[in-house]
Amino acid sequence: MSGVYDFDKILTNKTSSMFDLDGTLIDSMWVWDRLLIDFLKGYNYEASDEVLSRVAHMTLLQSSAYVKQVYDLPVSAGEIRRCWNDMVYDGYAHKIKPKKGAPEYLEKLKRDGKKVAVATACSKELAEVCLKNNDMYDLIDVFTYADEVGTGKRAPDVYIECLRRLGSVAAESVLFEDILVALNTAKRIGLSVVIVEDGSAEKDRDKLMELSDKYIVDFTELM
Repeated sequence: MSGVYDFDKILTNKTSSMFDLDGTLIDSMWVWDRLLIDFLKGYNYEASDEVLSRVAHMTLLQSSAYVKQVYDLPVSAGEIRRCWNDMVYDGYAHKIKPKKGAPEYLEKLKRDGKKVAVATACSKELAEVCLKNNDMYDLIDVFTYADEVGTGKRAPDVYIECLRRLGSVAAESVLFEDILVALNTAKRIGLSVVIVEDGSAEKDRDKLMELSDKYIVDFTELM
């Protein structure tokens, strides 16, 4: 972790920053906690721990297709995605708030002339409405959605595409994330990673602290 060396100095020299959305920039994981459980109850199924674990790091395209296949549901993957979107839309449009200090930190990056990007497995519709509701949308230069590249964060494609859109390379950028899977993936392509604490990743806290370049509770620590 960053205590071994002065990562704060390295951070100031990065020309671009990439941010995950859910659990990193915004406090949104509570919206998703029971989504699949409640959805499957409507079809008289229980969501197993294995299924919940597998879909956690998939894109919406992947997870809807996976759930349809596993439970042989009488609706298309597209209908499943639309249903999920409807179930969480109100939360994203009105209730979800930023992580402490997130808007102010984005503003600081813009003042310092840094490029700012979002690389997320969230849908474009939900990401945009939430960021606009919290006055953060105009602080983002580049958006990259996992559904666009067709892979979740077990593969580096979304980060590679985001770097391409930024006109940057891994050595010049830093990634802000909250989960171990994303951290491990980002490290494979040479990205520096700051982990933002989120309750949904509590079980991996020690590993996240050990493997990240810096671990923060909230963005005020970087101001």
